[in-house]
Amino acid sequence: MTAADALPASVRDRLERFLDLLYQAGEGLNLTRVPRENAWARHVEESLALLDARPWAPRERVVDLGSGGGIPGIPLALARPDLICVLVEKSGRKAEVLRWMQLRLGLAGVTVVGAPAETVASTPGWRPADVVVSRAAAAPPELVRLAAPLLRRGGEVLAMVGATATVDRSLVDAARAAGAGRPVIEVVPPVRVLRCTVGRSPR
Repeated sequence: MTAADALPASVRDRLERFLDLLYQAGEGLNLTRVPRENAWARHVEESLALLDARPWAPRERVVDLGSGGGIPGIPLALARPDLICVLVEKSGRKAEVLRWMQLRLGLAGVTVVGAPAETVASTPGWRPADVVVSRAAAAPPELVRLAAPLLRRGGEVLAMVGATATVDRSLVDAARAAGAGRPVIEVVPPVRVLRCTVGRSPR
């Protein structure tokens, strides 16, 4: 049974509400190209696969890098309201949509940061994250480079990647330069997940 399969009806209802808001707001912003009838599988089930990728402790700090329309950060926050979620989005218009969805969904544990990823770690009061999640925010080497400064030592990158992504030399070199361990790509149905840990020596 996957994390999405185990959701109570009340959480499923809130996730459907999120999808409604996503498609309502996305009409002018191109937040998603996925047809509405495929949204649960593509946006909810794929996002919540990350919950099956590792054990998650209450109050862990999770950064959704390049959040866009709130995926995977908002589904994670709805399924696990005990997590502290930060949605990082450099587009000012998209960040405003994220704040609107946050308000409409009553997501008290979610913060929206409207800024480029490169500047976030230097923001006054920034607290390093336990996990950085992402979907299609950047190519894997660039994603690792952007994520590493946002993480505490021992923190993890968990990024959904496409079918053609591989652990090639550019990705290994990027992880080493970022002070991360050797990256791996794992199948966590229904997605493939890039994982690496910051602050560990490459194997």
